[in-house]
Amino acid sequence: MAPTDARKWLKPTLFGVGLITALRILALWGSPTDLYVDESQYWIWGQSLDFGYYSKPPMIGWVLRLFDELAPARSAFTVRLPAPLFHGATAILMAAWAQSLAPSHKLAGLWVALAYLSLPIVAVGSFLISTDTIMAPFLVGALIMYWRLCAADATRHALLGGILLGAAFLSKYAAIYFLPCALLAYVIYPSMRPRLGSLALFFLAFIAAASPNILWNIANDLTTVNHTMDNAAWLKSDSASANLSLARMIEFAASQFMVIGPVFMVFWLLALRGLTTSRQRALLWFSVPVWTIVLLQALLSRAYANWAFAAIPPATIAAILWALESRRVRALRLGFAFNLIICLTLSLITLFPTWVKDGNGNVLAKRYVNVANITHEAMAVAVENNVNTIVALNRGILADFFFTGADSDFQFYSLPTQNLPRHYYQQKKSLPPEVKGRVLYVAHNTDFKCEGVSVTPVATLKQDIGSWANARLPAYIVDAECFR
Repeated sequence: MAPTDARKWLKPTLFGVGLITALRILALWGSPTDLYVDESQYWIWGQSLDFGYYSKPPMIGWVLRLFDELAPARSAFTVRLPAPLFHGATAILMAAWAQSLAPSHKLAGLWVALAYLSLPIVAVGSFLISTDTIMAPFLVGALIMYWRLCAADATRHALLGGILLGAAFLSKYAAIYFLPCALLAYVIYPSMRPRLGSLALFFLAFIAAASPNILWNIANDLTTVNHTMDNAAWLKSDSASANLSLARMIEFAASQFMVIGPVFMVFWLLALRGLTTSRQRALLWFSVPVWTIVLLQALLSRAYANWAFAAIPPATIAAILWALESRRVRALRLGFAFNLIICLTLSLITLFPTWVKDGNGNVLAKRYVNVANITHEAMAVAVENNVNTIVALNRGILADFFFTGADSDFQFYSLPTQNLPRHYYQQKKSLPPEVKGRVLYVAHNTDFKCEGVSVTPVATLKQDIGSWANARLPAYIVDAECFR
Protein backbone atom coordinates (compact mmCIF):
# COMPACT_ATOMS: atom_id res chain seq x y z
CA MET A 1 0.00 0.00 0.00
CA ALA A 2 1.33 3.41 -0.95
CA PRO A 3 2.10 5.85 1.89
CA THR A 4 -0.69 8.17 0.74
CA ASP A 5 -3.19 5.27 0.81
CA ALA A 6 -1.97 4.22 4.25
CA ARG A 7 -2.84 7.67 5.61
CA LYS A 8 -6.07 8.07 3.67
CA TRP A 9 -8.01 7.72 6.93
CA LEU A 10 -6.18 10.46 8.79
CA LYS A 11 -7.50 13.73 7.31
CA PRO A 12 -11.20 12.80 7.30
CA THR A 13 -10.81 11.38 10.81
CA LEU A 14 -9.22 14.55 12.15
CA PHE A 15 -11.92 16.61 10.44
CA GLY A 16 -14.79 14.43 11.69
CA VAL A 17 -13.50 14.20 15.25
CA GLY A 18 -12.68 17.91 15.30
CA LEU A 19 -16.16 18.88 14.05
CA ILE A 20 -18.02 16.64 16.54
CA THR A 21 -15.80 17.81 19.40
CA ALA A 22 -16.35 21.46 18.47
CA LEU A 23 -20.13 20.98 18.35
CA ARG A 24 -20.07 19.29 21.75
CA ILE A 25 -18.00 22.11 23.22
CA LEU A 26 -20.49 24.60 21.78
CA ALA A 27 -23.42 22.68 23.32
CA LEU A 28 -21.55 22.50 26.61
CA TRP A 29 -20.96 26.25 26.53
CA GLY A 30 -24.66 26.89 25.91
CA SER A 31 -25.89 24.53 28.62
CA PRO A 32 -27.53 26.14 31.69
CA THR A 33 -26.87 23.07 33.87
CA ASP A 34 -24.92 23.16 37.12
CA LEU A 35 -22.28 20.71 38.28
CA TYR A 36 -23.43 17.46 39.83
CA VAL A 37 -22.05 16.55 43.27
CA ASP A 38 -19.28 14.30 41.88
CA GLU A 39 -18.17 16.92 39.36
CA SER A 40 -17.91 19.60 42.04
CA GLN A 41 -15.97 17.25 44.25
CA TYR A 42 -13.45 16.47 41.49
CA TRP A 43 -12.86 20.19 41.05
CA ILE A 44 -12.45 20.68 44.81
CA TRP A 45 -9.85 17.92 44.95
CA GLY A 46 -7.80 19.76 42.36
CA GLN A 47 -7.60 22.81 44.60
CA SER A 48 -5.34 20.80 46.94
CA LEU A 49 -3.05 18.81 44.69
CA ASP A 50 -2.25 15.42 46.15
CA PHE A 51 -1.39 11.87 45.03
CA GLY A 52 -4.80 10.53 46.05
CA TYR A 53 -8.22 11.54 47.33
CA TYR A 54 -11.02 10.09 49.42
CA SER A 55 -12.69 7.92 46.77
CA LYS A 56 -10.64 8.19 43.57
CA PRO A 57 -7.04 8.35 42.37
CA PRO A 58 -5.68 11.83 41.64
CA MET A 59 -5.54 12.38 37.87
CA ILE A 60 -8.98 13.96 37.51
CA GLY A 61 -8.14 16.50 40.22
CA TRP A 62 -4.87 17.34 38.48
CA VAL A 63 -6.55 17.77 35.09
CA LEU A 64 -9.30 20.03 36.47
CA ARG A 65 -6.71 22.10 38.31
CA LEU A 66 -4.82 22.62 35.04
CA PHE A 67 -7.96 23.73 33.21
CA ASP A 68 -8.92 25.91 36.16
CA GLU A 69 -5.56 27.67 36.00
CA LEU A 70 -5.87 28.22 32.23
CA ALA A 71 -9.50 29.42 32.27
CA PRO A 72 -10.09 33.18 32.43
CA ALA A 73 -13.14 32.57 34.65
CA ARG A 74 -14.42 29.52 36.52
CA SER A 75 -17.76 27.97 35.56
CA ALA A 76 -19.45 24.62 35.06
CA PHE A 77 -18.34 24.90 31.42
CA THR A 78 -14.63 25.20 32.23
CA VAL A 79 -14.83 22.27 34.67
CA ARG A 80 -16.47 20.08 32.02
CA LEU A 81 -14.39 21.28 29.07
CA PRO A 82 -11.82 18.42 29.37
CA ALA A 83 -14.63 15.90 28.73
CA PRO A 84 -15.19 16.43 24.96
CA LEU A 85 -11.46 17.08 24.46
CA PHE A 86 -10.39 13.83 26.14
CA HIS A 87 -12.97 11.80 24.25
CA GLY A 88 -11.90 13.43 21.01
CA ALA A 89 -8.28 12.47 21.71
CA THR A 90 -9.40 8.92 22.56
CA ALA A 91 -11.26 8.67 19.25
CA ILE A 92 -8.15 9.65 17.27
CA LEU A 93 -6.01 7.13 19.16
CA MET A 94 -8.58 4.42 18.53
CA ALA A 95 -8.63 5.29 14.85
CA ALA A 96 -4.87 4.80 14.59
CA TRP A 97 -5.09 1.52 16.50
CA ALA A 98 -7.94 0.18 14.35
CA GLN A 99 -6.21 1.16 11.12
CA SER A 100 -3.10 -0.77 12.14
CA LEU A 101 -5.25 -3.85 12.78
CA ALA A 102 -7.13 -3.63 9.45
CA PRO A 103 -4.83 -1.97 6.91
CA SER A 104 -6.82 -3.39 3.99
CA HIS A 105 -9.76 -1.18 4.95
CA LYS A 106 -8.51 2.28 4.03
CA LEU A 107 -11.08 4.11 6.19
CA ALA A 108 -11.29 1.68 9.12
CA GLY A 109 -9.85 4.33 11.43
CA LEU A 110 -12.50 6.85 10.40
CA TRP A 111 -15.35 4.38 10.97
CA VAL A 112 -14.01 3.46 14.41
CA ALA A 113 -13.44 7.06 15.52
CA LEU A 114 -16.95 8.12 14.52
CA ALA A 115 -18.43 4.98 16.08
CA TYR A 116 -16.69 5.69 19.39
CA LEU A 117 -17.94 9.29 19.47
CA SER A 118 -21.46 8.06 18.68
CA LEU A 119 -21.62 5.69 21.66
CA PRO A 120 -24.31 6.85 24.13
CA ILE A 121 -21.91 6.50 27.06
CA VAL A 122 -19.38 8.71 25.26
CA ALA A 123 -22.09 11.24 24.42
CA VAL A 124 -22.97 11.44 28.12
CA GLY A 125 -19.28 11.47 29.06
CA SER A 126 -18.67 14.41 26.72
CA PHE A 127 -21.11 16.60 28.67
CA LEU A 128 -20.14 15.52 32.19
CA ILE A 129 -16.70 15.19 33.72
CA SER A 130 -15.87 11.72 35.07
CA THR A 131 -12.93 9.46 35.83
CA ASP A 132 -13.84 7.19 32.88
CA THR A 133 -13.33 10.11 30.52
CA ILE A 134 -9.94 10.98 31.98
CA MET A 135 -8.81 7.34 31.95
CA ALA A 136 -9.85 6.67 28.35
CA PRO A 137 -6.96 8.17 26.29
CA PHE A 138 -4.30 6.85 28.68
CA LEU A 139 -5.77 3.35 28.62
CA VAL A 140 -6.10 3.31 24.83
CA GLY A 141 -2.54 4.63 24.53
CA ALA A 142 -1.31 1.79 26.77
CA LEU A 143 -3.20 -0.76 24.65
CA ILE A 144 -1.70 0.61 21.45
CA MET A 145 1.80 0.41 22.90
CA TYR A 146 1.16 -3.16 24.08
CA TRP A 147 -0.01 -4.23 20.62
CA ARG A 148 3.12 -2.63 19.14
CA LEU A 149 5.25 -4.34 21.78
CA CYS A 150 3.80 -7.69 20.76
CA ALA A 151 4.55 -6.93 17.10
CA ALA A 152 7.94 -5.17 17.25
CA ASP A 153 9.23 -5.72 20.82
CA ALA A 154 10.92 -2.35 21.21
CA THR A 155 12.06 -0.97 24.56
CA ARG A 156 10.30 2.33 23.92
CA HIS A 157 6.97 0.52 23.52
CA ALA A 158 7.41 -1.25 26.85
CA LEU A 159 8.38 1.92 28.71
CA LEU A 160 5.76 4.19 27.18
CA GLY A 161 3.06 1.53 27.45
CA GLY A 162 3.75 0.96 31.14
CA ILE A 163 3.81 4.69 31.87
CA LEU A 164 0.49 5.20 30.03
CA LEU A 165 -1.08 2.31 31.92
CA GLY A 166 0.17 3.88 35.14
CA ALA A 167 -1.45 7.18 34.11
CA ALA A 168 -4.69 5.31 33.38
CA PHE A 169 -4.48 3.72 36.85
CA LEU A 170 -3.98 7.19 38.36
CA SER A 171 -7.20 8.16 36.57
CA LYS A 172 -9.34 5.18 37.59
CA TYR A 173 -8.50 1.88 39.22
CA ALA A 174 -10.47 0.04 36.52
CA ALA A 175 -7.34 0.36 34.37
CA ILE A 176 -6.02 -2.63 36.33
CA TYR A 177 -8.30 -4.84 34.21
CA PHE A 178 -5.55 -4.52 31.62
CA LEU A 179 -3.36 -7.02 33.47
CA PRO A 180 -5.63 -10.11 33.56
CA CYS A 181 -6.76 -9.34 30.01
CA ALA A 182 -3.17 -9.22 28.77
CA LEU A 183 -2.44 -12.48 30.59
CA LEU A 184 -5.36 -14.26 28.89
CA ALA A 185 -4.34 -12.91 25.47
CA TYR A 186 -0.76 -14.05 26.17
CA VAL A 187 -1.94 -17.59 26.93
CA ILE A 188 -4.30 -17.86 23.96
CA TYR A 189 -2.46 -16.15 21.07
CA PRO A 190 1.23 -16.55 20.21
CA SER A 191 1.08 -13.19 18.39
CA MET A 192 0.33 -11.51 21.75
CA ARG A 193 3.44 -12.80 23.51
CA PRO A 194 6.24 -10.24 23.86
CA ARG A 195 9.56 -11.30 25.36
CA LEU A 196 9.50 -11.82 29.11
CA GLY A 197 12.13 -9.11 29.51
CA SER A 198 9.91 -6.62 27.69
CA LEU A 199 6.92 -7.66 29.79
CA ALA A 200 8.95 -7.10 32.95
CA LEU A 201 9.98 -3.65 31.72
CA PHE A 202 6.35 -2.81 30.87
CA PHE A 203 5.23 -3.90 34.35
CA LEU A 204 8.03 -2.02 36.13
CA ALA A 205 7.20 1.17 34.20
CA PHE A 206 3.55 0.73 35.21
CA ILE A 207 4.43 0.28 38.89
CA ALA A 208 6.74 3.31 38.79
CA ALA A 209 4.03 5.50 37.26
CA ALA A 210 1.33 4.22 39.63
CA SER A 211 3.51 4.25 42.76
CA PRO A 212 2.66 7.81 43.93
CA ASN A 213 -0.96 6.78 44.51
CA ILE A 214 -0.01 3.38 45.91
CA LEU A 215 2.29 5.02 48.47
CA TRP A 216 -0.34 7.69 49.23
CA ASN A 217 -2.88 4.98 50.00
CA ILE A 218 -0.46 3.22 52.32
CA ALA A 219 0.22 6.50 54.13
CA ASN A 220 -3.52 7.28 54.40
CA ASP A 221 -4.89 4.03 55.81
CA LEU A 222 -5.80 2.72 52.33
CA THR A 223 -8.57 5.32 52.13
CA THR A 224 -9.33 5.01 48.41
CA VAL A 225 -8.88 1.25 48.37
CA ASN A 226 -11.37 0.86 51.23
CA HIS A 227 -13.89 3.06 49.42
CA THR A 228 -13.45 0.95 46.27
CA MET A 229 -14.05 -2.21 48.29
CA ASP A 230 -17.19 -0.62 49.74
CA ASN A 231 -18.53 -0.46 46.19
CA ALA A 232 -17.93 -4.20 45.93
CA ALA A 233 -19.89 -4.79 49.11
CA TRP A 234 -19.74 -8.59 48.85
CA LEU A 235 -15.98 -8.46 49.55
CA LYS A 236 -16.77 -7.27 53.07
CA SER A 237 -19.90 -9.37 53.55
CA ASP A 238 -19.97 -12.39 55.83
CA SER A 239 -22.36 -14.10 53.46
CA ALA A 240 -22.04 -12.93 49.87
CA SER A 241 -24.48 -15.58 48.64
CA ALA A 242 -27.29 -13.93 50.63
CA ASN A 243 -27.24 -10.97 48.24
CA LEU A 244 -27.26 -12.88 44.97
CA SER A 245 -29.52 -11.26 42.39
CA LEU A 246 -29.98 -12.57 38.89
CA ALA A 247 -32.18 -9.56 38.15
CA ARG A 248 -29.29 -7.17 38.87
CA MET A 249 -27.02 -9.14 36.57
CA ILE A 250 -29.59 -9.12 33.76
CA GLU A 251 -30.18 -5.40 34.29
CA PHE A 252 -26.45 -4.69 33.98
CA ALA A 253 -26.15 -6.86 30.85
CA ALA A 254 -29.09 -5.02 29.28
CA SER A 255 -27.56 -1.66 30.17
CA GLN A 256 -24.51 -2.45 28.07
CA PHE A 257 -26.68 -2.57 24.95
CA MET A 258 -27.63 1.04 25.66
CA VAL A 259 -24.11 2.05 26.69
CA ILE A 260 -22.73 1.06 23.27
CA GLY A 261 -25.91 1.01 21.24
CA PRO A 262 -27.85 -2.20 20.50
CA VAL A 263 -26.64 -2.61 16.90
CA PHE A 264 -22.97 -2.20 17.79
CA MET A 265 -23.40 -4.57 20.74
CA VAL A 266 -24.80 -7.20 18.39
CA PHE A 267 -21.78 -6.63 16.14
CA TRP A 268 -19.51 -7.31 19.12
CA LEU A 269 -21.35 -10.54 19.94
CA LEU A 270 -20.99 -11.68 16.34
CA ALA A 271 -17.31 -10.70 16.40
CA LEU A 272 -16.74 -13.34 19.08
CA ARG A 273 -16.60 -15.85 16.24
CA GLY A 274 -16.08 -13.64 13.21
CA LEU A 275 -12.79 -11.75 13.45
CA THR A 276 -10.04 -13.04 11.17
CA THR A 277 -6.56 -12.37 12.59
CA SER A 278 -5.35 -13.25 16.07
CA ARG A 279 -4.35 -9.61 16.71
CA GLN A 280 -7.98 -8.64 16.02
CA ARG A 281 -9.39 -11.52 18.08
CA ALA A 282 -7.18 -10.48 20.99
CA LEU A 283 -9.36 -7.35 21.24
CA LEU A 284 -12.12 -9.57 22.55
CA TRP A 285 -9.99 -10.69 25.46
CA PHE A 286 -9.60 -7.10 26.56
CA SER A 287 -13.40 -6.79 26.84
CA VAL A 288 -14.79 -10.26 27.70
CA PRO A 289 -12.99 -10.50 31.10
CA VAL A 290 -14.03 -6.96 32.07
CA TRP A 291 -17.70 -7.59 31.34
CA THR A 292 -17.51 -10.97 33.06
CA ILE A 293 -16.05 -9.48 36.25
CA VAL A 294 -18.61 -6.68 36.40
CA LEU A 295 -21.46 -9.09 35.63
CA LEU A 296 -20.38 -11.15 38.64
CA GLN A 297 -20.21 -7.95 40.69
CA ALA A 298 -23.80 -7.18 39.65
CA LEU A 299 -24.87 -10.69 40.66
CA LEU A 300 -23.22 -10.40 44.09
CA SER A 301 -23.89 -6.77 44.97
CA ARG A 302 -24.47 -3.91 42.50
CA ALA A 303 -22.90 -2.55 39.34
CA TYR A 304 -23.49 0.70 37.48
CA ALA A 305 -23.56 0.79 33.69
CA ASN A 306 -20.23 2.64 33.42
CA TRP A 307 -18.26 0.24 35.63
CA ALA A 308 -17.19 -1.78 32.57
CA PHE A 309 -16.03 1.26 30.61
CA ALA A 310 -12.53 -0.22 30.27
CA ALA A 311 -14.03 -2.85 27.95
CA ILE A 312 -15.58 -0.34 25.58
CA PRO A 313 -12.62 0.89 23.45
CA PRO A 314 -11.41 -2.60 22.40
CA ALA A 315 -15.02 -3.83 22.10
CA THR A 316 -15.91 -0.93 19.79
CA ILE A 317 -12.96 -1.64 17.51
CA ALA A 318 -13.82 -5.36 17.44
CA ALA A 319 -17.45 -4.60 16.57
CA ILE A 320 -16.69 -2.15 13.77
CA LEU A 321 -13.93 -4.29 12.24
CA TRP A 322 -16.32 -7.25 12.17
CA ALA A 323 -18.95 -5.14 10.38
CA LEU A 324 -16.41 -3.89 7.82
CA GLU A 325 -14.93 -7.30 7.12
CA SER A 326 -18.41 -8.83 6.87
CA ARG A 327 -19.50 -6.04 4.52
CA ARG A 328 -22.46 -5.16 6.74
CA VAL A 329 -22.49 -1.54 5.60
CA ARG A 330 -26.29 -1.20 5.78
CA ALA A 331 -26.36 -2.56 9.34
CA LEU A 332 -23.42 -0.32 10.22
CA ARG A 333 -25.36 2.72 9.04
CA LEU A 334 -28.36 1.57 11.09
CA GLY A 335 -26.12 1.39 14.17
CA PHE A 336 -24.90 4.93 13.54
CA ALA A 337 -28.45 6.17 12.97
CA PHE A 338 -29.66 4.72 16.27
CA ASN A 339 -26.73 6.17 18.21
CA LEU A 340 -27.08 9.52 16.46
CA ILE A 341 -30.69 9.82 17.64
CA ILE A 342 -29.54 9.22 21.22
CA CYS A 343 -26.66 11.70 20.85
CA LEU A 344 -28.95 14.42 19.51
CA THR A 345 -31.47 13.76 22.29
CA LEU A 346 -28.73 14.07 24.93
CA SER A 347 -27.52 17.29 23.31
CA LEU A 348 -31.03 18.76 23.47
CA ILE A 349 -31.36 17.74 27.13
CA THR A 350 -28.02 19.45 27.80
CA LEU A 351 -29.20 22.66 26.14
CA PHE A 352 -32.78 22.56 27.46
CA PRO A 353 -32.62 20.46 30.64
CA THR A 354 -36.06 21.47 31.99
CA TRP A 355 -37.96 20.43 28.86
CA VAL A 356 -37.78 16.66 29.30
CA LYS A 357 -39.69 15.20 32.27
CA ASP A 358 -40.36 11.74 33.63
CA GLY A 359 -43.76 10.15 34.21
CA ASN A 360 -44.14 11.96 37.53
CA GLY A 361 -43.55 15.37 36.01
CA ASN A 362 -40.03 15.71 37.42
CA VAL A 363 -37.25 17.13 35.29
CA LEU A 364 -35.26 14.19 33.95
CA ALA A 365 -31.96 16.01 34.40
CA LYS A 366 -32.92 17.44 37.80
CA ARG A 367 -29.63 16.52 39.46
CA TYR A 368 -27.92 19.06 37.17
CA VAL A 369 -30.56 21.80 37.39
CA ASN A 370 -30.64 24.70 39.84
CA VAL A 371 -28.00 23.16 42.10
CA ALA A 372 -26.15 26.41 42.79
CA ASN A 373 -29.30 28.19 43.92
CA ILE A 374 -29.16 26.53 47.34
CA THR A 375 -25.66 27.89 47.89
CA HIS A 376 -26.76 31.41 46.91
CA GLU A 377 -29.75 31.17 49.25
CA ALA A 378 -27.58 29.90 52.12
CA MET A 379 -25.12 32.76 51.64
CA ALA A 380 -27.98 35.27 51.59
CA VAL A 381 -29.32 33.89 54.89
CA ALA A 382 -25.81 34.07 56.37
CA VAL A 383 -25.52 37.74 55.34
CA GLU A 384 -28.91 38.53 56.87
CA ASN A 385 -27.79 37.00 60.15
CA ASN A 386 -24.27 38.46 60.09
CA VAL A 387 -22.35 35.15 60.10
CA ASN A 388 -19.55 34.11 57.77
CA THR A 389 -19.29 30.38 58.56
CA ILE A 390 -21.66 27.88 56.93
CA VAL A 391 -21.85 24.23 57.98
CA ALA A 392 -23.63 21.20 56.49
CA LEU A 393 -23.44 17.42 56.56
CA ASN A 394 -24.98 16.37 53.26
CA ARG A 395 -22.28 15.66 50.67
CA GLY A 396 -24.27 17.11 47.77
CA ILE A 397 -24.92 20.39 49.58
CA LEU A 398 -21.29 20.68 50.67
CA ALA A 399 -19.98 19.97 47.18
CA ASP A 400 -21.78 22.97 45.72
CA PHE A 401 -21.00 25.16 48.75
CA PHE A 402 -17.30 24.72 48.07
CA PHE A 403 -17.60 25.21 44.29
CA THR A 404 -20.18 27.98 43.96
CA GLY A 405 -18.94 29.72 47.10
CA ALA A 406 -15.25 29.34 46.26
CA ASP A 407 -14.67 33.04 45.61
CA SER A 408 -16.89 34.31 48.40
CA ASP A 409 -15.84 35.52 51.83
CA PHE A 410 -17.63 32.64 53.56
CA GLN A 411 -15.97 29.68 55.26
CA PHE A 412 -17.59 26.30 54.58
CA TYR A 413 -17.22 23.19 56.73
CA SER A 414 -18.67 19.75 57.21
CA LEU A 415 -20.02 18.58 60.53
CA PRO A 416 -17.17 16.84 62.38
CA THR A 417 -17.38 13.18 63.33
CA GLN A 418 -15.77 10.98 65.96
CA ASN A 419 -16.14 7.92 63.72
CA LEU A 420 -14.87 7.09 60.23
CA PRO A 421 -15.62 9.98 57.83
CA ARG A 422 -18.71 9.52 55.68
CA HIS A 423 -17.29 11.48 52.76
CA TYR A 424 -14.37 13.65 51.64
CA TYR A 425 -15.66 16.76 53.37
CA GLN A 426 -15.79 15.09 56.76
CA GLN A 427 -12.31 13.75 56.13
CA LYS A 428 -10.67 16.99 55.03
CA LYS A 429 -13.09 19.89 55.60
CA SER A 430 -14.55 19.29 59.09
CA LEU A 431 -15.38 22.21 61.36
CA PRO A 432 -12.13 22.82 63.28
CA PRO A 433 -12.06 23.35 67.08
CA GLU A 434 -10.72 26.90 66.72
CA VAL A 435 -13.91 28.12 65.01
CA LYS A 436 -16.01 29.83 67.67
CA GLY A 437 -19.25 31.75 67.80
CA ARG A 438 -22.34 31.63 65.62
CA VAL A 439 -22.53 29.63 62.41
CA LEU A 440 -25.22 28.86 59.84
CA TYR A 441 -26.09 25.16 59.72
CA VAL A 442 -28.00 23.85 56.68
CA ALA A 443 -29.66 20.53 57.46
CA HIS A 444 -31.07 17.97 55.03
CA ASN A 445 -34.51 16.44 55.73
CA THR A 446 -33.95 16.58 59.47
CA ASP A 447 -34.43 18.83 62.49
CA PHE A 448 -31.60 20.00 64.73
CA LYS A 449 -31.11 19.83 68.47
CA CYS A 450 -28.33 21.49 70.43
CA GLU A 451 -27.60 19.69 73.70
CA GLY A 452 -31.01 18.01 73.47
CA VAL A 453 -32.94 21.24 72.90
CA SER A 454 -34.76 21.74 69.58
CA VAL A 455 -33.63 24.77 67.59
CA THR A 456 -36.01 26.81 65.42
CA PRO A 457 -34.75 27.39 61.86
CA VAL A 458 -34.27 30.97 60.72
CA ALA A 459 -35.15 29.96 57.16
CA THR A 460 -35.99 26.96 55.00
CA LEU A 461 -34.13 26.76 51.73
CA LYS A 462 -36.21 25.35 48.91
CA GLN A 463 -36.55 24.96 45.18
CA ASP A 464 -39.57 24.57 42.94
CA ILE A 465 -37.51 22.72 40.35
CA GLY A 466 -34.15 21.00 40.31
CA SER A 467 -31.98 18.73 42.40
CA TRP A 468 -33.39 19.83 45.78
CA ALA A 469 -37.03 20.28 44.73
CA ASN A 470 -38.34 17.53 47.03
CA ALA A 471 -35.93 18.14 49.91
CA ARG A 472 -36.52 20.00 53.17
CA LEU A 473 -33.49 22.14 53.97
CA PRO A 474 -33.93 24.04 57.25
CA ALA A 475 -31.22 26.61 58.09
CA TYR A 476 -30.25 27.25 61.72
CA ILE A 477 -28.16 29.89 63.44
CA VAL A 478 -26.35 28.07 66.27
CA ASP A 479 -23.15 28.26 68.26
CA ALA A 480 -20.25 26.21 66.87
CA GLU A 481 -19.99 24.45 70.24
CA CYS A 482 -23.23 22.60 69.44
CA PHE A 483 -21.24 20.39 67.05
CA ARG A 484 -18.59 19.30 69.55
